[in-house]
Amino acid sequence: MSLDLKQNYFDLFALTVQFDIDKAALSAAFLQLQHQWHPDRFASGSDEERRISMQNTSFINTAQTTLSRPRLRARYLLELADVSFNDEIETSQDPLFLMQQMELRESIEDVTDADDPLDALDEIKADVKQQRLALEDAFQQHYLEQQLLEAKQLVLKMRFMERVFSEIQRLEEKLEDEFF
Repeated sequence: MSLDLKQNYFDLFALTVQFDIDKAALSAAFLQLQHQWHPDRFASGSDEERRISMQNTSFINTAQTTLSRPRLRARYLLELADVSFNDEIETSQDPLFLMQQMELRESIEDVTDADDPLDALDEIKADVKQQRLALEDAFQQHYLEQQLLEAKQLVLKMRFMERVFSEIQRLEEKLEDEFF
C-alpha cells in the first residue's frame, strides 16, 4: 500500500486548500505520516516496500516544506489554480517595488558604515519582515478574490524579499563574527 503521490499537499495533511493554514495541524499530520512511512519501519521489508517508503517519505517531506513556507504555499496554490510560472527566473516588473528594493539593497550595503552596524541591520531586518507579512496578507486577499495574476506578482515579490532576507542573515553572521 502506498500514498497517492498525485494528491495535493493539502489533502495529504487533511487541510483546507487556502493560504492561511493551521500550522499545528500541519505539524501533527506531518509527524503522524512520517511515523507511518519512515524508512526505518521498512528496513527489514522487501525492496519494493523500502522503495515505496522512500517515495512516500520524500513526498511527505516535500509537501510539508511547501505548505510550511508562505511563499512556497502561495506558489503551490497558484499552481493548483493552473497559474504556472518560474519564480526563480521571473521577476516583478513593478517600478515602485523595484525602486524600493534598490533603496533597500543600498541600505544593506551602508550598514557597515553605521555607528552600530548590528542595530542598523536589525532595523532593516524588522522592516523586511514587515514587508514580507504585508506581501503575504496581500497575496491572501488577491487569492481569495481570485485575482490570480495579481497574486502571482506578489509571489514574485515574496521571492525577492526572501533573497534579501537571506542576504541580511549572511551579513548579520559576518558582522557577529567580526564583533564577537
